Formats: sequence, C-alpha cells, structure tokens
Amino acid sequence: MAEKKTSNGPKIIVAGLPRTSTTSLKKGLEVLGIAPCFHLGDPPAPIRRVKESAHVLAIKDTGLRRRKLKELYDEFEAVFEPPASTLVDDMLAIYPDAKVILSVRKDPQVWLASYKGLGMDLRSRAYRWSGYWVPGVIHSSNLISAWATFYEKKFSMAAKHVPSVELYLRHNAWVKEIVPRGQLLEFQPSMGWGPLCDFLGREPPEEGTPFPWVNEAAFLRNVIRTAMAVGTVIWVVIFGIMWALFVQVQQRWVHV
Repeated sequence: MAEKKTSNGPKIIVAGLPRTSTTSLKKGLEVLGIAPCFHLGDPPAPIRRVKESAHVLAIKDTGLRRRKLKELYDEFEAVFEPPASTLVDDMLAIYPDAKVILSVRKDPQVWLASYKGLGMDLRSRAYRWSGYWVPGVIHSSNLISAWATFYEKKFSMAAKHVPSVELYLRHNAWVKEIVPRGQLLEFQPSMGWGPLCDFLGREPPEEGTPFPWVNEAAFLRNVIRTAMAVGTVIWVVIFGIMWALFVQVQQRWVHV
C-alpha cells in the first residue's frame, strides 16, 4: 500500500517485541483503513529507515532521542518494531494520545522459539563480515545490537539473556506499567477483529473476513542467507582481484 503523508503523528503504537505477530497485526490495521504503517520487516523497509532506526535507538540523550523519533515517525499512523516498541515511554511523551497495542504470543516459550527460528544472530561477526558489502546488512546488525544493548542496560540483563523468556516477561510488564489505563490493548491475532475494533473505535470488516495471518520467518531466513551468500561472493571477487593485481605486480618486478 502506498504511503500517504500525515502531519499528526502515530495514533497507534504497537509495543510488542519483534516476532509477536506484528506483521499480521499490520495487515489487520490496513484492512481497517489505518495507514501508512511503519514496519521494518514488511515489506523490506528502505535502508535509510533501518539506518535511522538503529541510530535513534543508540542515542542516550533523551531530548535528542525524542526529536529523532518524531522525525522518524511523524508521517505514519501506526508504528511497529524497534525503536518504537522499545522506547514506549519516549513515544508516549511525544504522542500522549496514541493508543498502545501490546502484541503478544500465547506464551513466552513460543515467542522465544519463533525469534530464534530466524537462525543467524544479526549481531554476530559472521553475519556482519560475510555480508559487509551488501546494502543494509551493517545497519540491520547495528539495529539489533542497539536493541539488545538497550535491554541489557534497562533490565540489568546479561547479553546472553537477550532474547530470553525473562526479556519477554519484563518488557511486557514494563509496558503494562507505564501505559495509562484505557489506552492499552493486549492482543494476538487469534482474538479476531472484535477486541481490536472495539479498542480503536472502528467498524469491523465484512462478516466472514478472516484476520490476516502472515508468517514471514521463512522469508526473513532467506533474506539473511542470501545476504551472507552474496556477501561471501563479493569477498571472493575482491580477494581474487587483489591476488591478480599482486601477481601482476610481482611479475613486473621479476622482469625489471
């Protein structure tokens, strides 16, 4: 769906962690006429947005961070994923009237399995170096690194506990604590249209319209693998060219 400009800022902040059916929820909001939506995973976001999101999440100065969040999100009706879902308190300070949807899975273990099902940890050196020359790889890695570092500090967690069941529980408890009563809906797609439409004051779609279900895990795994494969080929080409140049220079010296 084409993005349309708006100057009012987000009306909806989706505060659930990544891999809590946020893509399905985005599709559901679009069916209800809520657009444009800011989501870094569906469809693949412009590299510029990934870069800006990583930058915002790493800013320590509260005032500067909020100004950058406003620049990032002002044209969108609904926002998903980090940094919005991570900086919920900042988001509510900027957009105090926004409604907050805490997207959840049926239990923390299901969420953790879903997150780890993506395979390669984007923070890893293997991912960063193999895909170094591929557009977006370093920015996506920086985003996940900043996301993890934020929670490590916020909840005094060890790096190995991001992600973890503990993170899921503590993040959700924090969101429920800071969002004013009546402004928060805890939601998963299996609940259907009713709770979501009641919360947003929207008419439900035609009877019989199923709530969208999108599982982008396979797509994301393929994106990661493709980036690493392409990056590896580029490295091979670079080293091949360097070796050819080295041999050429060496031969010239031999014939001098």
